[in-house]
Amino acid sequence: MNQDPLARIAGNAEVVADHTWPGTSTTVTRLRTHGGREMILKTNTNADSFARELHALRTWAPALGPRAPQLLDADPTRHALLTTVVPGVPLSTLSPAVDEERSAYRQAGALLRFFHNAGPRRHLPTFGPDRAAYIRAQLAHGTDPLTPEEADTARHALELLDAMPGQQAQPSHLDFTSRNLLWDGERLGVIDFETSRYEAVGRDFLRIRQRTLNERPDLYTAFHTGYGREPDTEEGRLIRVCEVTDAAAIAVTATRNGQLAFATEAHRTLHTAFQRWPPKARTAAADAPGP
Repeated sequence: MNQDPLARIAGNAEVVADHTWPGTSTTVTRLRTHGGREMILKTNTNADSFARELHALRTWAPALGPRAPQLLDADPTRHALLTTVVPGVPLSTLSPAVDEERSAYRQAGALLRFFHNAGPRRHLPTFGPDRAAYIRAQLAHGTDPLTPEEADTARHALELLDAMPGQQAQPSHLDFTSRNLLWDGERLGVIDFETSRYEAVGRDFLRIRQRTLNERPDLYTAFHTGYGREPDTEEGRLIRVCEVTDAAAIAVTATRNGQLAFATEAHRTLHTAFQRWPPKARTAAADAPGP
């Protein structure tokens, strides 16, 4: 592409809203043409995040239809994506009635199942050791702000992750939370595929459990009713371990990078996981499935 994506693809469109999330390298703007057509222009300074989202939009998002952004064009040199607009606003900004909220989470479960089925499963023979190595690299320069007990629990969880056998993998969103779930009062949509990739079956339940489902049994039931099943024993074990390792890594790296909101959220998540996995019952807790 030799022209700016806005000029070449969107023509006379103008920016009508800025949906950029504070503290990130991504910019998200809503455009509108003189004819009234609306689109989303998204740019990302991270090449890997751009590549993952572009692949997901090309390969898996079409299975979700209008409930996910549909790719209109892309500029790999500028990490720019032009997509359709998904109706609604983030669930995280709403306070819906209980019945409406349960309906939204049932739809969320069904939507995630469609996404997981958008590609054939693969086998990841070294998922556990690879993931453990990635997390250890995040912790290599210190574990501040973790307490000694939290750091010890994270190390034990990494040992369990390291010892895991090969895992089946499926297309996974990996940031499937209320922030990226858009609700228009009747239908749910999902956005933000920057972290999407093939990942071990079960890990895609992690974020939504941490952020919402662990504290709301009614929404846990609604979500998994929509999905069609609950995590099995092996998935539950994986979730338990990754709940600790992921939160520890995010708390440490976000603190180091000055991303205080992300650090606070991650440390709160880790604290909850730590309380659910007390030092004297670590192995038993790691082996326990379910919420």
